[in-house]
Amino acid sequence: MSSEPLFMNVVNGLAEMSPVAKVLGWKFLKYNSEEKEVHVEFDASNSLVNPMGCIQGGVLSAMLDDSMGPAIYITMPQGKVAVTVESKTNFVNAAFPGKIYGKGRIAHAKSSIIFTSGELLNEAGDVIATATATFKMFSFEVTDLTWTKKVS
Repeated sequence: MSSEPLFMNVVNGLAEMSPVAKVLGWKFLKYNSEEKEVHVEFDASNSLVNPMGCIQGGVLSAMLDDSMGPAIYITMPQGKVAVTVESKTNFVNAAFPGKIYGKGRIAHAKSSIIFTSGELLNEAGDVIATATATFKMFSFEVTDLTWTKKVS
């Protein structure tokens, strides 16, 4: 098994991307280590829209979660996992199918609790939604680049 964080194994194609990330059209773009900020892209398909033709709000919340989580996972050592324990989303503008860009960053980390913030932008650079989230980190066994037990 690679000594890289599991997240980088996913980015490098050595481990499978989560089914939800696939549905969201998730793609890693870059990591700014100085800012502790991850940049990702979503290819929002027509299957993610509400009856008004906009990307459904819960989907945008999931995109924000998949923007903030990687800011933690990119430096997390093997054998650790972080799960979202609280999240708040503010919807600023409607989102439509196409490219949506996500930024996630660590705002503060203390012991096993990590505070993050994130934002989604459309192709024009307009803010679609912002979020803050709290994650809890704990030990978790990973073998052969796959999860060996489920979080309960």
